[in-house]
Amino acid sequence: MKKQSKKGWWPLSGGNEKRNREIAGIVLMFASLFFIAALLSFHAGDESLLASLSWNDISSPEAKETARKIGNPFGLLGARLSAFFIRSFFGYPAILPGIALLFWGWSLFRHKSLKPALLFFLYMLFMAVDLAAMAGLTSMPFSDYLAGTIGRMLAAMLSTLIGLTGAWVSLVAVAAITTFYMSRSLSALFAETRYSFNEIFGRPVGVLKGWFAQNVANKADRQLRKNEEKQQKKPRKPLSEPVKTAEDSLEEAVVLSDDRMTIFQEERDAEPPVQPGSSLIVQSVKVGEPEMIITAGVHEKEANLDERRLKVKTKDRDPYRFPSIDLLERVPDDDNRIDEHHLTESKRKLLEKLNIYKIDVVRISTTVGPRVTLFEMELAPDVKVSRVKSLENDLAMALAARGIRIIAPIPGKNAVGVEIPNSKPKTVWLRSVLQVEKFKNSTMKLPIVLGKTIANEVFIADLASMPHLLIAGATGAGKSVCINVIISSLLYACSPDKVKFVMIDPKRVELFHYQHLRNHFLVKFPGIDEQIITESQKAVYALRCVVKEMEFRYESLEKAGVRNIGDYNQRQPEEALPYLVVVIDELADLMITAGREVEEPIIRIAQLARAVGIHLIVATQRPSVDVITGIIKANFPSRIAFQVASKVDSRTILDGSGAEQLLGNGDMLYQPSDQPKSMRIQAPYVSSHEVEQITRFIGNQDALKNIYMLPAAEMQKGGSMASGGVQDRDGRDAMFEEAARLVVMHQQASVSLLQRRLRLGFSRAARVMDQLAYSRIVSDADGSKPRDVLVANEDSLELLLRNLDQEDGKMA
Repeated sequence: MKKQSKKGWWPLSGGNEKRNREIAGIVLMFASLFFIAALLSFHAGDESLLASLSWNDISSPEAKETARKIGNPFGLLGARLSAFFIRSFFGYPAILPGIALLFWGWSLFRHKSLKPALLFFLYMLFMAVDLAAMAGLTSMPFSDYLAGTIGRMLAAMLSTLIGLTGAWVSLVAVAAITTFYMSRSLSALFAETRYSFNEIFGRPVGVLKGWFAQNVANKADRQLRKNEEKQQKKPRKPLSEPVKTAEDSLEEAVVLSDDRMTIFQEERDAEPPVQPGSSLIVQSVKVGEPEMIITAGVHEKEANLDERRLKVKTKDRDPYRFPSIDLLERVPDDDNRIDEHHLTESKRKLLEKLNIYKIDVVRISTTVGPRVTLFEMELAPDVKVSRVKSLENDLAMALAARGIRIIAPIPGKNAVGVEIPNSKPKTVWLRSVLQVEKFKNSTMKLPIVLGKTIANEVFIADLASMPHLLIAGATGAGKSVCINVIISSLLYACSPDKVKFVMIDPKRVELFHYQHLRNHFLVKFPGIDEQIITESQKAVYALRCVVKEMEFRYESLEKAGVRNIGDYNQRQPEEALPYLVVVIDELADLMITAGREVEEPIIRIAQLARAVGIHLIVATQRPSVDVITGIIKANFPSRIAFQVASKVDSRTILDGSGAEQLLGNGDMLYQPSDQPKSMRIQAPYVSSHEVEQITRFIGNQDALKNIYMLPAAEMQKGGSMASGGVQDRDGRDAMFEEAARLVVMHQQASVSLLQRRLRLGFSRAARVMDQLAYSRIVSDADGSKPRDVLVANEDSLELLLRNLDQEDGKMA
């Protein structure tokens, strides 16, 4: 006889097979449900976060930080299970065996035969492998998630063995035949193990329904009794109510929100928050003060970029996958509340200061942006706009805020604008401005996201219509982040067939993340191994290669009889030309070291390259007239100004003041080419880690077979580089003999040596080195190995030069 515990049901000794089966069934059901839920919650961005953690690392600070960042709601275990089965096993079809395990657990719990469960599990496992192999034969956007490693391997093996069509026919036939024969066996076995759900769940559900109905009836009775008691305690209303005076009416405020009007007594210290999209009209507590309307701004419609077609074919017939939005950091939750107390105080101080100077304001409306609030003031008819403009410093002192900017008047409105910094600025994240319907469905050729306006509207511009962009501002104001945002926008919107980049980075550290794009988006230059240019003389050569590419494209347009790259690509899609975006991160350094040699190709590109799809993005931290010259400004109608030190710098960039009052950290003024005045935008933030993730994701894909190569730089009539070199009558460079004596004297030969000692540009020094090799003074180039000097001493060199002169004389 079994001993029992005091509770009377848990045996203290002896086996209980029935109880053990129930416990095993419950555990197996919970494990299968966890497995299915974890797979359904698969998050592609979790893989990169888990890569640095070992399997047994669950308690370290790194593990806790990773668990906080992952997107799978089932923690580290759920993220690892989903990543393993979907990526390394056979994708989402792995859910089918999980369903079979759930049925297996249910059979254990109900003490039924396990034969149906085992047969069902084997069938589901076979169908999962079959479906994964089918997905591996497709090129759908989510085929990688539906196939996994096993599916891709089986698909490759079958397509190689019996061809693509044969593989499809075989897989479909095997699945249909297996399902047909298994259905009869499974139906008979399921009939034996069919459970009455009414018997199992009917009684508990009935109890719950009865309890719920009784609870609702009790609440209704209690509410009825409370209403009756209030009605008895409520005093009778007098026959006549006192009439409100005008002073009493001035103490009330009218709130219009969602077409509902509520009149409430104004409380200065406890005002209700304003929700996005609503308007709050606050009447003044003093006679004669204007009302203030608070507008929360635009609410952008969100969209998931990963729902579009992520995998596309390229000209090389190799698929290219767009980066997932999950590579960007998640946007922190934002309650979108407006600090109404700060707005009321700012309005009061603003009006008090204006009243001192006898400036009457009829009406004020405010728009709250991420970093600043715009107060739009409608002035009395007899007030001059210039009077308000002259009070910029006085208003800044009265409001105790930095960065007061006055717009007098606001274009298109009968109002003067005053921009005041918010008490609690908000960060605009790149993910938040990319995940909008406007960007996802954009029909622009080269869409770039610049940020959010004061009205909280995501601002997207088309680089193809700018057509060039000049970015300037002080150090740390946000220029490099802005360039990263622009490039990231193009990477999320365009495939490698549509856009290519020429990147020039004299600072060497700002654009090095984009080295991962060398096999997809970066162009190559003849004679240069680098694809991101860092030296000034190589930058001159690269820009001249772009000029040569521009001339080649104009010749192609002329032959095709079209006027621009868009018409050319429509008429000849097989020979479609990609857009070429030239990014120069620091123009000042190039202007100092190369001067006219840099300015000349930049001006030519800016003047002529729009029609052939070549666009410049030039940034500088020194907005002075010797860097941003008049002719450069004339060819860059679209400009972005970040915070600068003085009004002089602001006028150099924008032809007007205002940039010196910006707040930094991405606060900018954007001057479009089609508008008379600049607009204030808060640029989004993207970290170096996010840029690294995006570029690595692209770089890890299969390299394109044909890397876009620019033509060699233009030569002058004499055959020298257009960098200013000349040639003598025998065809050799004028510096040929000096270069020969230099390399023989030092017994080393390199282009950089000629550049330093003879003060030659890179292009001309490279050509002189080729002439020395042709004359057998130095050896031919052998990859990255240094050249050998073939002449032992200066006497031998003089004899060789004399022989070369004699040969040239005979040829003449």
